[in-house]
Amino acid sequence: MDNEQTVLVVDDAPVWRRLLAGLLTQWGYCVYEAQDGEAALSLLAAHPINLVLSDWEMPVMDGVTLCRAIREQFHDRYIYLILLTARDSVDDLRVGFAAGADDFLRKPMNQIELQARMHAGGRVLQLEMTLAARNARLSDALKQIESDLQAAARLQNSMLPPHALRHRCWEADWLFLPSAWVSGDVFNFFALDDHTVAFYSVDVSGHGVSAAMMSVAVARQFMHGRTVERFLFDGDAARAPGDVVHILNQRFCAESDDVLSYFTLVYGVIDCASGAGRLCQAGHPTPFIVNREGALREVGLGGPPVGLFSDLSWEDTAFELYQGERLFLYSDGISECESASGEMFGAERLKQYMAAQTGQALPALFAAFAQRLEAWQASEEMDRVVADDISLLVIQRVRDNEDNDEN
Repeated sequence: MDNEQTVLVVDDAPVWRRLLAGLLTQWGYCVYEAQDGEAALSLLAAHPINLVLSDWEMPVMDGVTLCRAIREQFHDRYIYLILLTARDSVDDLRVGFAAGADDFLRKPMNQIELQARMHAGGRVLQLEMTLAARNARLSDALKQIESDLQAAARLQNSMLPPHALRHRCWEADWLFLPSAWVSGDVFNFFALDDHTVAFYSVDVSGHGVSAAMMSVAVARQFMHGRTVERFLFDGDAARAPGDVVHILNQRFCAESDDVLSYFTLVYGVIDCASGAGRLCQAGHPTPFIVNREGALREVGLGGPPVGLFSDLSWEDTAFELYQGERLFLYSDGISECESASGEMFGAERLKQYMAAQTGQALPALFAAFAQRLEAWQASEEMDRVVADDISLLVIQRVRDNEDNDEN
């Protein structure tokens, strides 16, 4: 028979126990019997019983103690508990409910009332089984979603550049802390040609899968722009960053007529020999340069994000990166990182931190800074959670000559 039609009768009085068992058998239940609470627990462990009808007053282990033990020991299934008792005070009922009882029947019992309570217990168990089945399906669906997100995260991570990038006298490295499986941040540093390096830092609005898909689309545009369509070039020379941003804006505005989706961006190029560079800032936090003495200067003119309106325009900012200097590009996940009290980390705190660490190698700098952000967010009430994607790309000129080729 089905589990909901299986019942255990627990009573130390053999006459009452057999009377109940006989009635329940006539009504179609599969009945087990136990003379006390300990015997009942053994039967429950050995058989898939979901409904227990137990006397309150029993030696060894009474009905209330049995209820507590069942609730503590059996978590694989719900067991519906009915206590039989001659007690009728409100305090007694309160004790029984607190112990885990679902219902009560007074002795001596009325057969019609007993049958009604059994039917009510069966309906509750049927609802519990339906809920458990639905939860199992939801759990399977969640596992599939997590598996898909893990695969998406691996794909997205494969599009990030390797650490310790180098092209001639230029090096770059990065810190990346996604807020979830997948991220809306993407960045890169690459050789545009033998004489020019290029870089970008992107932060797509929103979070999760939609932001991650758009970040992949942006990264693919940059890849195609230097290998297939070559819109990063104007003839044989590097195209002005502002013109590249304009091209990207036209493309993403055309693809997002029905959905408001945009991203912030910094794109720039640097002449390898002279260190002269140009960048375009499109809604992204303003990049900054730190020299070997810790002096700091910002590079950027602001500008709107990409993908909002097709008639927007951007301007370039010229800069020069000297030997030993570092160019920092970061997403607002750093500046807007909140402490337990709700205070933002802020761009100024980031700049001060980086200006004080000029002599530290980039891998050690990133490790220490990640710990700094973790400490900033830490609280006793909540586990560490990255509320927004965090990315930091650092480019540095390590020497003035170009006697080594790209690794």
